[in-house]
Amino acid sequence: MTTALPPLVPNLAAIDRRSVVTSTDTSSPFPVEYRFRPAEGDARHLIVIFSGFAAPNGYHFAGKSLNDLRANVLWIRDDFDGHYSYYLCRDMDFGIESAVARLIEGTMSRLGLTREQVSLLGVSKGGSAALYFGLKYGYRNIVTVVPQFLIGDYVRDRAETGRYMLGEMMPQQNVDSLNSAIPSLLNTYGGQGHNIYLFTSEADEQYEKEIDPHLQLFWGCTNFNFIRTNSSMVRQHGEVSGYNLPLVTGVLAALTEGAEPRMGFVENGNPQVNEVERGTYLAELRQSDQLIAVLNKQDIRGAGLLLSGHAFIPGESPHSQGFMTKTLIAEGVGGRHWEFNLASTEAKHLYSLYFDRFACDYPSGGFEPESPSGILVNELPAGAYDLSVRVVSPSEGIDRRTALAARRPFDLRRPFGGTEISLIGDTKKVRLLRRPIIGQYSQETAFSLENSWLKERTFHVEGTFFIHGIEAAEHGHANYYLVLRSDRAIYSFRLGMSRKQAAIRRHIRRGDFGNYDFAYFATSGYKGIALKNAAPGDYEVHISMSTGGSLFSAPAGIVTLT
Repeated sequence: MTTALPPLVPNLAAIDRRSVVTSTDTSSPFPVEYRFRPAEGDARHLIVIFSGFAAPNGYHFAGKSLNDLRANVLWIRDDFDGHYSYYLCRDMDFGIESAVARLIEGTMSRLGLTREQVSLLGVSKGGSAALYFGLKYGYRNIVTVVPQFLIGDYVRDRAETGRYMLGEMMPQQNVDSLNSAIPSLLNTYGGQGHNIYLFTSEADEQYEKEIDPHLQLFWGCTNFNFIRTNSSMVRQHGEVSGYNLPLVTGVLAALTEGAEPRMGFVENGNPQVNEVERGTYLAELRQSDQLIAVLNKQDIRGAGLLLSGHAFIPGESPHSQGFMTKTLIAEGVGGRHWEFNLASTEAKHLYSLYFDRFACDYPSGGFEPESPSGILVNELPAGAYDLSVRVVSPSEGIDRRTALAARRPFDLRRPFGGTEISLIGDTKKVRLLRRPIIGQYSQETAFSLENSWLKERTFHVEGTFFIHGIEAAEHGHANYYLVLRSDRAIYSFRLGMSRKQAAIRRHIRRGDFGNYDFAYFATSGYKGIALKNAAPGDYEVHISMSTGGSLFSAPAGIVTLT
């Protein structure tokens, strides 16, 4: 006997209550994009984050760096009409400032918090905004990293931002007005009633103009904390925040709990280096059996591998500018291998990324393909290949090879004519696979072509394809390809996937309780694939599915191109 069931409601136990929500406040003429993450447990605090220039996707500190903080977090994006604004103005219209202030105030009120329970954080441009909004609107805690005080001068030198904020002609009176925005607030109040934590470094190229002349303005702040970094790992403006991230998050964690750290003047880092000891250590490191090869970016376009990363011999060379060659080696079964030339490229920050007791510069420590087309692998026989990098320094008599590793795991698969090219890597190795694009037909295959059409050389297919026992529970569980094969040519194209449970469910065997929700393939947007370059003729149509170490295919009829 069955009875009607009530509809499903959200299961709060199954929801990540700290999930980040992205939204836009459209209550003013200047819509404000933001992200919000609620607090953990009973934490009664709000951290507001302002971004600097070129923040990833417009948000700084939006990765894992703040995961351990229990506070509510509000990230605000500085993107208005496609421009930066320092969260302040467009053509000296401060409606942007009002919209941002309203968002912070509304979030604070909704959480039932006071201004004493709010901390503002920002780096560079965002550090300026943290100071400005904190001082002007009375938020008690300000954590600012390498801010600009003379905003008008700074944006005038960045013409696109300057014209947006100051007006097309960037008149001097507008420059002066923005220059005085933060100093005037400090002159009036001196930071009294605030806890201010200013992180900086004399290695910052902006220090002499932006930081040093304005330190006396904090005369009225009884808890002004000045953290100045002196380290061989911090050599420019953009490195101060990364170096101090543990201390920044520590301060925010304390403020979240109602504690107010009082550090005063702190000079952190370790500038004292014994040059003799350094030279000896780095010379020995150079002669040791070591080589670094790390892949940072990867893509496959056609038959070309677009690989870039870091490859260098650690330690200090006795030759100031020694000639060095770099090659990528693809090694198959039985030791058979192919070697491809790489170009050396400029690489920044390697002295901190690969710090080994002493900082060492590797100005040409990067690599990339010699050709913009990438490293062509269409001549490689079908098979699996382990990738390694070889670096040769003839003047030093060094010839070393090491396995290529990836900075983070990835799995790329692309069709190219009659083959699939795959590049799979993790922190230990990177492998290249090249195999026929039409694979095996399994007895466990569930396949159905639900719809197809050909209109003026645009061909569309969609349907169900899964293998019983291999789950398809998530988007991206596999790669689907459309393959057209004739006696003269093979063409292959990537397909998308979607969740169509009703179409999939009828193909699941009785007794199979696997999840195949995303086993529905289709051309992108259901719009078809343009075949304008394919030769006229009759073609067998196949659908291929690449997942794990296997590639499965199913026939899908015939198509005639005229």
